[in-house]
Amino acid sequence: MDIKDNLVRLYIRRFVIPKALILDKPGFVDFKISGKTNVFARQVLVPEGFFIQLEKDIIEEYGDAGRSAIYSIGKKFGYSFSQLGRFENIKDHPGNGIKDWIIIASKFVEGTYASEIRQEIDLSSKTVNYTLKNFVICRKLGYDFFLATGGAAGVIAWLLQDKTIEGYYSNSKVVDNKYICNVTCSTFDNLKSSKDKVFRETNLDGLQQEVKQYNLFNQEVKVRYDKSFSSYLDAKIFNYEGGIIKLRSGNERFFLMEASGLYLLELGLKENGMDGKIFSIAYSIGQNLFEGLGNDAKSTVELMTALGWGEVILIPAPMNKIQIVINHFPWTKWYKDIDFLIIRGLLGGIFSKIYKREVKLNKPQADMHNNHLALIFEE
Repeated sequence: MDIKDNLVRLYIRRFVIPKALILDKPGFVDFKISGKTNVFARQVLVPEGFFIQLEKDIIEEYGDAGRSAIYSIGKKFGYSFSQLGRFENIKDHPGNGIKDWIIIASKFVEGTYASEIRQEIDLSSKTVNYTLKNFVICRKLGYDFFLATGGAAGVIAWLLQDKTIEGYYSNSKVVDNKYICNVTCSTFDNLKSSKDKVFRETNLDGLQQEVKQYNLFNQEVKVRYDKSFSSYLDAKIFNYEGGIIKLRSGNERFFLMEASGLYLLELGLKENGMDGKIFSIAYSIGQNLFEGLGNDAKSTVELMTALGWGEVILIPAPMNKIQIVINHFPWTKWYKDIDFLIIRGLLGGIFSKIYKREVKLNKPQADMHNNHLALIFEE
């Protein structure tokens, strides 16, 4: 690692991430920078187990078609996030100047996804080689087409302004108890000559969010609960160290995902006819993962609120049914295009454990009054 890389890492760790990552606002987990270019990204803390099981099940059922679909969604998410985050690209920094932004993007992702990310950059061939240590999902599966591969390809495609840049995952191994994998991002023509099964996705149009709408509908407000994610860190329920967030009671990791990733995942799998497992996997995660975190209704809604899903309110309904309202749910422009399977499954699984009966929530009613997205769930 050269001196310049070290300096960039130090700057990110000491100044950018601590000031920009908002963890102390109940209902919201945000990335925010004010300066020459204002950046705002609404995020949620999501359990690694959901993505591990989903990617595993999709690939087992659909094979290469499943890998291709997951990769495509990941690339679109990486590209979309780079646009939303206003990552500067090679048009802004011709020549070697873009290298700094490639490193900055890597270190931002490293913030909750990995214990370390290293990169080797060759601009002449439009190639970035990544070494990922303890990266989420792939540390358990031995592969990851959604974030490590597709997501990385989308970010580099934006930074180098070349939609033909793809990602290839290889060489998984364990060294000193750390899971290490390698991802190469380069043009499809470069990769196809030396790699097998390189997936391709160049349809990256229509991913840009309208910034004013996004900021308005996701703006931070005071909610009825006092506990933020920082409260759970202070209480030592979660641990955040060395770029890794995990439950202290086990090996389950959580990581930050800009809200568009959840929308694009459901939308993309739905378009490919592969969305049938999303709800059941989320339901199972809700039943099992959150056991011990939310043993009663009050602690559950406080926890989900603290993880950035918005203000979660449980309302008693007739016939021993329940109704759940989430005010200030993370909004994206695709809110009319999905069935909110992930949050429906998580909540259903959690409350089925609490009430010791099956709780299945229907597709929510979406309400955009009062300049925020409110979801109303009923059994």
